[in-house]
Amino acid sequence: MSNPFRPGNGIMPPYLAGREDEILGFEKSLSSALSLPQNLVLSGIRGTGKTVLLRKFEEICTKKKWLLVKREFNSKLNHEGEFLNALLTDIIAKTKGISLIKKLKKPLIGFGRGYKEDIEGDFISVLIQKYKGTLGDRLEAVLTDVYESILDSGYNGLVFLYDEFHFIEDGKIADNHPLSLLLESFSHVQQEGLRYYLVLSGLPQLFPNLVKAKTYSERMFTVKSIGNLSKEASQKAIMLPLKNSDINFTNELIDALTEETLGYPYFLQFYPYYLIQNVPKKKIGLNDFKEMYPLLLKELDESFFAGRFNKASDSEQKILFEMARLAPEIRFSELREKAKIDKNYLNQILISLMEKGLIFRVGRGKYRFTLPLLEKFLLRKG
Repeated sequence: MSNPFRPGNGIMPPYLAGREDEILGFEKSLSSALSLPQNLVLSGIRGTGKTVLLRKFEEICTKKKWLLVKREFNSKLNHEGEFLNALLTDIIAKTKGISLIKKLKKPLIGFGRGYKEDIEGDFISVLIQKYKGTLGDRLEAVLTDVYESILDSGYNGLVFLYDEFHFIEDGKIADNHPLSLLLESFSHVQQEGLRYYLVLSGLPQLFPNLVKAKTYSERMFTVKSIGNLSKEASQKAIMLPLKNSDINFTNELIDALTEETLGYPYFLQFYPYYLIQNVPKKKIGLNDFKEMYPLLLKELDESFFAGRFNKASDSEQKILFEMARLAPEIRFSELREKAKIDKNYLNQILISLMEKGLIFRVGRGKYRFTLPLLEKFLLRKG
């Protein structure tokens, strides 16, 4: 029996349920971007389908004749020099549709007669050195100089589809402001009418990081919170893929899966996938689910939760267990009372857990888990 469900990181599901508004909104924004600057933030916890949505945006960019670049960020790129190198590599060499290196048949971006030799060598490093001024000035100059080549190639502009962008943050180390570098440069060139479009996706701390770097980020970006699906969309995410297979789920089972997964897209793929793989029937019902439930949870714990949980130290894990009893929204004062530890020590642990991507701050003294249903895993384990 073929299995129509596809759990995994960023794997396109057979039916993308509940994201019609975001998809239509992005299509409309590409049209608006022809005359007015547009930038977008996709913000949400793990397992909500942000990466899948970026893949859908990629298809739309191609259809609408926009060049695109895509990248998944990490903490190693949270340095001005490394960040700029990655950004210029994307602009010059990684665009999907054309290679701007190949388009540079004349020395139009700061190169003299030896530009061909420069291109054959470490092109990006040489490029940075050719321009003068601050890193921001150099980035703006490159964006300005390559823009004509983008238009000459028949494209409307260039879209940056950047995932895991919460890793990029100003001030993590001294005199290091990669976000300010990005925001200032793109704000300036967009004000001049250059059609560059930033789509930044990441955990909920992403937009606060942007606002902290530049307060005008609130006016520069549209923010879309990507969360769990409605009951109706969750049911469609299960039922519609089954229509193209020889397997049926009873209505009782579909209702149970919708409730159990709380509408989180990753689990809406994982639960049905696991049942089909392990129940050798063409019609699967609620009793089959109940029988498989302990084994399903064991597999889910090992494949989704355990690796992330094991990033935490012993003392951090103890705090996570306490947080699970207070979830979904955890207040610092209540956590300190339950954990019975020093205020400063608890604050250090929470900072470490945020850096490890296990929790995020939702307000002053308030925290949530970055993983859906993590509290249930911790209560099972604890």
